[in-house]
Amino acid sequence: MTGRWSFLVLLLLCPATVRADSLVCCDRSQTYQIALDKESKVGEASLREHTIVWHPAKKKYYLLADVVPLTSQHHPNTYNTEIHLFSSPNLQNWTYHGVAIPKGTKAGRFDRFGVASPASATFHNGLIYCPYSARRTSHFTERSIGLACSHPDPEQLPWQKTTHPIADLPGEDDDAALISDASDNHLHLYFRTASSQGYQILHSQSSHPLKEDSWSKPVVISIKPEGVRAQELTGAALLNGEYHLFVIEHFYQGGAQVAHLASHNPEGPFHEFDKEQRYLLPEEQPPNIVYSGHITPVVREGTIKAFFWTVSQTGKRYGLLGHPALKPSAD
Repeated sequence: MTGRWSFLVLLLLCPATVRADSLVCCDRSQTYQIALDKESKVGEASLREHTIVWHPAKKKYYLLADVVPLTSQHHPNTYNTEIHLFSSPNLQNWTYHGVAIPKGTKAGRFDRFGVASPASATFHNGLIYCPYSARRTSHFTERSIGLACSHPDPEQLPWQKTTHPIADLPGEDDDAALISDASDNHLHLYFRTASSQGYQILHSQSSHPLKEDSWSKPVVISIKPEGVRAQELTGAALLNGEYHLFVIEHFYQGGAQVAHLASHNPEGPFHEFDKEQRYLLPEEQPPNIVYSGHITPVVREGTIKAFFWTVSQTGKRYGLLGHPALKPSAD
């Protein structure tokens, strides 16, 4: 496809406003949807933060997601909830497998009152690794970052979990994302913390991820802009040697927008991917996103295949909506 015809296809299938540097360009004529209605195996429930990983041996995509029953007294929030597993060969037809990452069962365990916010899992050395935010108390405070690891067959549940957190700062740690970099055989962890220092996005790394003390001391990798009240990390990907983060930024005045940040160094600093436009445009996302969308890039063998968002569905229920990614040809 020539550059001219490729651009015409973008005009037809992407939003009306096309940014040359934007990765979030989708074929809106095709839609993926994941909903947990009354007929689902878990009953009527919502799906919030989520991550989708391609498993090359199983030839499947695996979805790990917060599931919040509509009967929960905390709905729509992910308090006292667990992370569930789904699979699909094509992003269209999904099979539910069950709870992959259960909350702790023993008093005093760091994740006794819920596991949540898997912003990005990753495939590494034949296994899927998924970080999560652990709720230590009945008030869902003293949050830290835990790590779960699949069996060679991801559908064997539940997954293995670390006994202790892999990151536990004085503030509330949440929104955990992992990236596997084959070039250095490390897993790179990104997460958000909220403390007396405000909101910060941090990085840690390990070559032996299930050993809690192997993770490096977290370092700040992105500065919160002036006028931004709070941040949530909601997606991460490694593309062509560049690390990409999607961060929901809540403003003191107004609502929230999703910033797209990138760096060639896993430890940052991270800057705007598009120097002219820090935030995704409304036209680049579905109109019915809720909780700022929780965008998830779906990467298969180094190429973006789709984007998913958290969207409103029927009544109080919310779930996931996706579109195939559309990238201009270089030919």
